[in-house]
Amino acid sequence: MKQDYIKKLIRILENSKIDSIQLSSFWGMNKIKLFKTPIKSNFIEPPNVVPPTNYVNSNPSDDKILDSVKNEIDQSTDLPNNDSSSVDEKDDSSNLHSIKAPLVGTFYLSPKPGEPPFINIGDKIQTGQILCIIEAMKIFNEIESEVSGTIKKILIDDSSPVEYGQAIILVKIDD
Repeated sequence: MKQDYIKKLIRILENSKIDSIQLSSFWGMNKIKLFKTPIKSNFIEPPNVVPPTNYVNSNPSDDKILDSVKNEIDQSTDLPNNDSSSVDEKDDSSNLHSIKAPLVGTFYLSPKPGEPPFINIGDKIQTGQILCIIEAMKIFNEIESEVSGTIKKILIDDSSPVEYGQAIILVKIDD
């Protein structure tokens, strides 16, 4: 490289905000690299954080569904019934427990299409028993019961989408 050319580059470097320059020559090829350090400022950018939302209580329609189902159960127990076993056991709506979706996905009642469902209304269930499957991103998550009791209502249709914290099944807790 010519010395005049290099001197011009040095003058340009002195009058600019460029910190350093690297010159190299290899087999007739000239290579120039300019380096500049970013200017540090006192401004600190806040992290991109979204505050958490209380998803479990964010759906007021779940409470309305739970209340309406409790009313249905109360009304159905007041009606006369020829089956003597159902007359003896009256449902106490205060013992209802709603099982909520632990994730967003698609709700399935059976392990595969055409197979019998995990649960039906009126079934007795135990803690840890598989109730349904929620599919999320091609992963099938088995949802287990948190309580022992009797299935009173399945609030979601098979193959329907569910939200996090949405009530999916109502269980009358065993005494």
